[in-house]
Amino acid sequence: MKKSYLFKQSSLILTVVVSMMFTNCQNEEYTERTNYEQLIGEYLETNPDQFSTYVEVLEQSNSISFLKAYGAYTVFAPNNEAFSRYFEEQGKSGVNDFTEEELKDLVRFHTIRDTIASTLFIDGRMQTPSMYGQYLTTQAINNGDDLQYLINKYAEIDIKDKRLLNGVFYSVNDVLRPETRTLTEIIADDENYSIFHEALVQTTLADTLSLKVSREDENPRHFTVVAIPDEAYAKDEILSYNDLVEKYSDTGDPTLATDSLYLYMAYHILDHQLKYVSDLQEQAAHLTYAPLEVITIKNADGEVLINEDVFNGEIEPGYPINRDLSDVTANNGVLHVVDSDYGIKVRQPFPVYWEVTDQLEIRKMPGIYRKQSVTLSPGQLEDIVWPDGTDIEYTVGTSNSPYPYVLGDYLNVYLRPEVTPWIEFTTPVLVKGQYKLWTCTRNVYPSSGYRNPIFFVYFNDEVLPVIIDTNTTLSRDVSEEEYELQGLKWYSFWPERDSTAYRYVDGSGSGRFTGQLAGTINVETTGRHKVRFVGITAFAGRHLWLDQIHFIPTDMDQIWPKSNVVDNSRIYKEGLPPMTVPE
Repeated sequence: MKKSYLFKQSSLILTVVVSMMFTNCQNEEYTERTNYEQLIGEYLETNPDQFSTYVEVLEQSNSISFLKAYGAYTVFAPNNEAFSRYFEEQGKSGVNDFTEEELKDLVRFHTIRDTIASTLFIDGRMQTPSMYGQYLTTQAINNGDDLQYLINKYAEIDIKDKRLLNGVFYSVNDVLRPETRTLTEIIADDENYSIFHEALVQTTLADTLSLKVSREDENPRHFTVVAIPDEAYAKDEILSYNDLVEKYSDTGDPTLATDSLYLYMAYHILDHQLKYVSDLQEQAAHLTYAPLEVITIKNADGEVLINEDVFNGEIEPGYPINRDLSDVTANNGVLHVVDSDYGIKVRQPFPVYWEVTDQLEIRKMPGIYRKQSVTLSPGQLEDIVWPDGTDIEYTVGTSNSPYPYVLGDYLNVYLRPEVTPWIEFTTPVLVKGQYKLWTCTRNVYPSSGYRNPIFFVYFNDEVLPVIIDTNTTLSRDVSEEEYELQGLKWYSFWPERDSTAYRYVDGSGSGRFTGQLAGTINVETTGRHKVRFVGITAFAGRHLWLDQIHFIPTDMDQIWPKSNVVDNSRIYKEGLPPMTVPE
């Protein structure tokens, strides 16, 4: 009886805790919170004046049942007027003129297996792909006092953020169309890219960009293309494909992979990369199809710039991405546009402030990325590997957490020989050169009585000289310059809490968020490389809380800029407003 009573008590406590956790995880800010009594499918059925046609689509595709069951969905439902225009455009009289599979594809394309409020919309792709497999894009249009959202650049939202029992509901005034054309076909169909398209054909890269993607592909090959329109070429007096050959081809045979025109066109392609504009902004550099050549990305005054860099102290202006014409989804990738021509740029080493949680597989998990913690098993992440038999955790800080992890998330690794003896990362693109490698972690201060992991750092199988001890914290009484001499630094900046010394410290006066210098590395080839942590020791139950890894050229400032914990933007010392020290 006693054991049964204890079990019931424990079960009750666990139920309450889980309930509280679920409530916290679902606490999104929605613009409209009406009608919690219906499921999405039921809501559609009870509003036939607006959605009777979509209900018919759902019924004839045998899809209505899942929208009348509990789950977590975001649905963009076309209204009846939208379907009337769509049928006329397609030369159809109604739903009966479509096959069941065609109707299923329509439903899949209008449904996301995640709950996404409009407060999470950005100009770019949504955080989770549709059930069809392609991402939907959002674009905000400011119409005076009203903010209007477009889906895929043409469908206006007229009902938004309606919270129903199994997800979030939106109504759109146009039917969303899955894109079946490849990048080559989209570029060929637009007369504004006649020169760029001809160059793709003559270099045979059009064949590469014609490779289709199937939903059944386990590892689909996606491309990101930055196209140059004819109007942009005309600014440089390039009026035909022959003019382009004259400017860029050095062999006269652009089919050769060594020809400079071939390399120029390859430089406008990212292979095995599906990167909308919002994705491009996540990293400072992206490896192109031209061997060992990269483009850099910078966000300045609301513009996303390609190849704006500082060389010998002088700013070399970049090339703005045309946001209105970019983020065009293709079957096998995404198309962007710039309004000026640019060629391959000679590269110097530049810093990379890497947010290690920015992993494609985590991004694709419904309701997880920067919203909810999840346990990860070996093999789930392509660019982070660790031994079988143990898990790591992608962790998102709670809203009341006093700890300013950059972007609110981090990796939680039980790094010790007996549990997870090692973990290895594939880095972002690093340009050839010499860098200092910094690990950025949340540590424990010595008086806490706990002991966190101590580990070696390897770069491309070469062990670095400094052993990383995540029991090291920083005192506000020591200058940043003195700490740098010890191989330590404050790496982040929290606008709400940081002091006039630009350092966050908690109530104990201890800076737990610590950058530690592992050593200097030589990057011998431009590209992606391997960083491995190998555990030495850790007390039972203690974990490595890994926030970022920094790669900073040796001839650059190692302390500034810092990473803004809110958006991972760069915070520079000059011009910061005075702030008070938190007590």
